[in-house]
Amino acid sequence: MRKLILQFLIAINLIAYISFYIKVSEPIVHFTFVSIFLSILYIIIVLIIKKSDIKQNQIISLIAIGILFRIILFPIGPIASDDVYRYLWDGKVQANGINPYTYAPTDEALKHLHSEMLPPKINFPDMKTIYPPYSQWMFLLSYLIAGEAFWGIKLLLLLSEIATMILIFFTLRNFKVEEKYSLIYALSPLTILQFFVDAHVDGFGITLLALFLYFISKNKLLYAYFALGISIASKLITIMIYPFLLKGRSIRNFLSVIIVPIVTVALLYLPYSINGFPFESLLIFAQKWYSNGAMFTLFQKIFSDNFIARLISLSLFFVSFVWLYFSEKSFKEKIYQIFVLFFIFSPVVHPWYLSWVALLTALNFRWSGVVFISTISISNIYALNYILFQQWTMNEWFLLAEYVPIIILLMIEEFGRRKSFQLNHE
Repeated sequence: MRKLILQFLIAINLIAYISFYIKVSEPIVHFTFVSIFLSILYIIIVLIIKKSDIKQNQIISLIAIGILFRIILFPIGPIASDDVYRYLWDGKVQANGINPYTYAPTDEALKHLHSEMLPPKINFPDMKTIYPPYSQWMFLLSYLIAGEAFWGIKLLLLLSEIATMILIFFTLRNFKVEEKYSLIYALSPLTILQFFVDAHVDGFGITLLALFLYFISKNKLLYAYFALGISIASKLITIMIYPFLLKGRSIRNFLSVIIVPIVTVALLYLPYSINGFPFESLLIFAQKWYSNGAMFTLFQKIFSDNFIARLISLSLFFVSFVWLYFSEKSFKEKIYQIFVLFFIFSPVVHPWYLSWVALLTALNFRWSGVVFISTISISNIYALNYILFQQWTMNEWFLLAEYVPIIILLMIEEFGRRKSFQLNHE
């Protein structure tokens, strides 16, 4: 019976993804509705997967269906985000031998590269790029393949996603965890919609994090440290994993984990630092931007001050980090929880940011993660309000609907883990 329900839900998913080919007057309304609807179905799908005995050939078939969903959306242009135009621009700039960190798109020095689409469709065209070196490699490769067309980025994302799903499958096997949990990532509407409608760059970095965890599962630590270094150079958020690797290492491994990732990151950043500063826009972003951050919004309401709200959020995250570092949890549990806690305390939490949690939830199943990557679809209302009404706002009740279930589930999971730990040691 469960498998029949699962097949029915997969069929509904298929119809929902195909529905993006229907011409509608406001695509963002359609995108928001479909993302929320599929997220509700996704929780039911995960519940069925968790309770079912799924054979290996069935798992592989469902992973293939997840790949099919991604391919279906391949020709669809961006709807909820225009970030992909920056990717295309950075690739074009590099293809013409120019460091993307040197000039903003509107700079007169780049006027000869301007086209009808670029940079007019780029957001914040007066700012230099914010994206790290590995992502810049992907932008360059995409431009060399397809020029200003979206399909170059999407092709690379498709290859990255296939690699990620394969890595998850074998990492679970190496950790002696049921391979069926790879479906949590493969069938996630979050990753499918964010990577194959709006083509967000996080899909590249997630593959590198999956590679790092695969090498950890094989106990090939030197390769793992190298993969982590490249991962940090794709999205700086993965630097949070770094301290957890240091704990309990032998002197030889300690030196390796210190040296290999740092040298890797330095070598990747070095060519871009010769006539540019890769962190200029990131520093501006870190000081000013805020969107969909739960704790930050709370503190901003209380103190009516952007700096104080950021300072308190950062301080609480740091306290959580120290607590987690010294806890007796496993390495997998720690990196899952630090990512979730980061997004709870972060001032900016766009939907695609949670794709990292989707990966870690597949490798370390938690209902808090499943629900988080589902409720985050509500935040597409920000994009809806901006596109339709030029207002980057969302009702605070929606923010509560996003985050309250996650916080409750985290508390239940932590209490349950402690109770289990106590029972096992009595």
